[in-house]
Amino acid sequence: MTKLENFVLSNPKYQALGESADKKAVQAVLDEITDEVLAGLTSDEICRHVQEVYDVTVDEYIKNPHNQYVIDELIEFMDMLSGGSDVFDLGCGTGRDALFMACTNTDYRKSQMRRVSHGKSTLEKFSIPAKYFRVVAIDTALKMLETARQKEQELRNNNLLTPWPYMFPLFTCEDMHNVDLQLFGPFDGIWSCTALFTHTPRALVEKSMRSVADALKSGGIFFASYTSGRVDGRYNKLLLSSTGRIKYFSQPDPDLITKIASDHGLKLEKESFSDFEVGGKVLKKDLFVSQFFRKI
Repeated sequence: MTKLENFVLSNPKYQALGESADKKAVQAVLDEITDEVLAGLTSDEICRHVQEVYDVTVDEYIKNPHNQYVIDELIEFMDMLSGGSDVFDLGCGTGRDALFMACTNTDYRKSQMRRVSHGKSTLEKFSIPAKYFRVVAIDTALKMLETARQKEQELRNNNLLTPWPYMFPLFTCEDMHNVDLQLFGPFDGIWSCTALFTHTPRALVEKSMRSVADALKSGGIFFASYTSGRVDGRYNKLLLSSTGRIKYFSQPDPDLITKIASDHGLKLEKESFSDFEVGGKVLKKDLFVSQFFRKI
């Protein structure tokens, strides 16, 4: 159990719920005590909480249909780059997107383009990409990386990944809020799907954006998707997940991210919003925001 969860469980308002409280009541209390809980934690402690929770819930993460297929924006991102580009995947999780970008096998890519939104799959909206990239992918959760490497090895065993000119993709454990240019970069493209700004304490936003800008080549593309703060009107969110663990989410206002990006030489080229859908039913409208930036 993490320090964050201990703070929640010891909070009098949370304790008053009792064991029979339903999930809606629990979430209401979490929303009420979020700022109080987080006030007692450093940014590093919040990030360690995120890492631990993902490490112990990796199996549930993989089974979640929402995490199984690439999003439409990945195809758009790939279209904006030249074949063979150097790409950085920040917060790669189980390697879904990194492997999609590194593997040119048509059947494999087709199998990953089944996400449905607005009644159509990604495969129905886009052609299967022909480009491949040299991808470096990082995450802080070791179990997630272990799963990514297992998937990578399966593809290699089936001759679906080409080791030329180097062994890509490269999966490694690093802090996505502080890219070390002595180890990586610069990159033609940086991709972060529901990772950076999804689990980024407010105090780390400026540092993270500076890190991204420094790691990106001139003219390079940076993509980030995250939960929009306009929906709840608050930056921090504690969510009781289906695994029983409490997850931390950051929900910045897209205008804030655009402003900080601009301060670091990243110009917003495209922004779009999407609904939270389950089984074709919209549960929250415009919950997720996707932004494409170009380094100028």
